[in-house]
Amino acid sequence: MTGLLGVDLLELTPHISLLKLMNATRTNIYVVREDDGDTLVDPGPVGTAPIILALDRRCEIRLSRILLTHAHPAHAGSTARVVRGTGVRTWVHPDDAPFLDGRQAPLLPRGRRGQLMAVLGRVVELCPPVFRLQHYEPGVAVGDLLPIPTPGHTPGHVCLYHAKDRALFSGDALVTDSGLPSLPPDSLSEDPERARAALGPLYDLPFEHLLPGHGPPLVDDPRARQLPAR
Repeated sequence: MTGLLGVDLLELTPHISLLKLMNATRTNIYVVREDDGDTLVDPGPVGTAPIILALDRRCEIRLSRILLTHAHPAHAGSTARVVRGTGVRTWVHPDDAPFLDGRQAPLLPRGRRGQLMAVLGRVVELCPPVFRLQHYEPGVAVGDLLPIPTPGHTPGHVCLYHAKDRALFSGDALVTDSGLPSLPPDSLSEDPERARAALGPLYDLPFEHLLPGHGPPLVDDPRARQLPAR
């Protein structure tokens, strides 16, 4: 569906759409339709908020909450502005919360990408503080999404499982830039070995659709289950 603002909401499953919104980090932004409104999964980097807020004002989406897979600015940078414009609450794992609520500097990827972002951060606030963050609790779903801890890429990275649609939001635990589910480059993760080990619970999870933070979603595609070797 192409909305009034020329932004596509591409339906992937009965309850989940991809918000096809151009952004500098090519982050996938997802909308989950729920009974009490819409959940925004990873609103993306700074710069996406004006469009997201306009979609909400025009009732093309009806935001009721934001869920984050992790605290990198590419995924969470626009959160503060969306929260200020809508009043919705935001959930994140407690181990990533200090990088979002102002207690610590924004968490940047390692390697050259992080170095470039640090330079940009001298002139642009990459991840403005988000206040009154909510923390995921072990085994407790938020709306229709169950957080599954997958630390390593960041200290508090989570995947989010949507049981109704058998869909897994993998954030940067798994990306599909190569067409197959894969770990991001080691240089981008805080602890690559821990990130690989944390994939364990995903092998037995009955998902059919893989919705990554970067790369094309794998919907009704057998490659979604072709996870990296244990």
